Amino acid sequence: MLRHPRFTTLVAVASTATALTACSATTGVRAGHGVSATAKAPAVRFQTWLYPGGPGEPSCTAASEYADDRVKDGSLNPEYWSVKSDGSVTLEASGDGTCNTYSPANVADLKAHSAHQYPTLSAMSTADVRALVRTKAKRTAAIEKVTSLVAEANLSGVDVDMEDYWSWSADDFAGYKAFLKELATALHAKGKRLQVDAPAMTEDASFYDYRAVKATGVDDLVIMAYDEEYDSASGKECLPIAPYDWLKKVTAYAESRVPVSDLIIGLPSYGYSAPAKCDTGKITGNVHFSEMKKKPGFATDAATVEKRRDPSSGEIRWTSNGTLYDYVDRTALDRKLQVLTSLGVTRVSVWSLGGGNPWFSR
Repeated sequence: MLRHPRFTTLVAVASTATALTACSATTGVRAGHGVSATAKAPAVRFQTWLYPGGPGEPSCTAASEYADDRVKDGSLNPEYWSVKSDGSVTLEASGDGTCNTYSPANVADLKAHSAHQYPTLSAMSTADVRALVRTKAKRTAAIEKVTSLVAEANLSGVDVDMEDYWSWSADDFAGYKAFLKELATALHAKGKRLQVDAPAMTEDASFYDYRAVKATGVDDLVIMAYDEEYDSASGKECLPIAPYDWLKKVTAYAESRVPVSDLIIGLPSYGYSAPAKCDTGKITGNVHFSEMKKKPGFATDAATVEKRRDPSSGEIRWTSNGTLYDYVDRTALDRKLQVLTSLGVTRVSVWSLGGGNPWFSR
């Protein structure tokens, strides 16, 4: 995921998870900007993130959603570990009352509904990333903790989600690569795989390098192709979460740096709100569909929904009392998927399950 400030709402509960499934069908949604009306999609494996929550929180409906086996042939990735300010790694376990966290029962449930499981190791601030990756001792302790659980529980591997990339120094990136190389080596020795979540990019940047990350031994690079709204111009209307043209550029750039067979492209399934005249510091991101339905002016009438559909992204957008609302519905997901499959993408990740967030049509 391109984790802009959308994750400031998640730091308290951490974040992340992922799921894969097979899908092969003719998609017949109405054409959007740059999307064909009836495109024969190749077989696609889907993955989706699950992140921790307390009783009654929207994220806690994730298990009931994947119970329909939407990712039976794919992967589920719950967040099991978070990095603390001292660089230590904490196992997030269901014993504290949270959902989507580790327990033998949770592992068994994931395995019953997916072919692969990649629990996530999460660090959402540069300070936390730095505390972990700067010293060999911290890296080794984290790797031993993570790999031992993956091996004992017979999970598929690990998903690493370390963010706040834009604030990283050259030393931070060097430490990050060292950590990935050591983790990949340890996982491969146990027959396990490594996925790494990477920012959405359209050109080379000083803070992150896809090729260099892949060269550490990473098996799959997951490009978080969403949250373009945080790049909006101040005072203008906020951008959609993942406009088609931007999604094409992000995917094309990734494919120019890493073989498409090693890429997983992330798509959004959530909404946001912001001032009608955009202020990126006041965006409320990662709004679950169950919460979006409560927002002023939300419509269920098909004609109204289609009138609000943005041609540049397929997303549903409207303004009420000076606030802009934007969310990705099933049709928008289908159309974004068409963009990806037209570029040869066969593995897609979805942020996220929980709260009734939309899924692809069947």
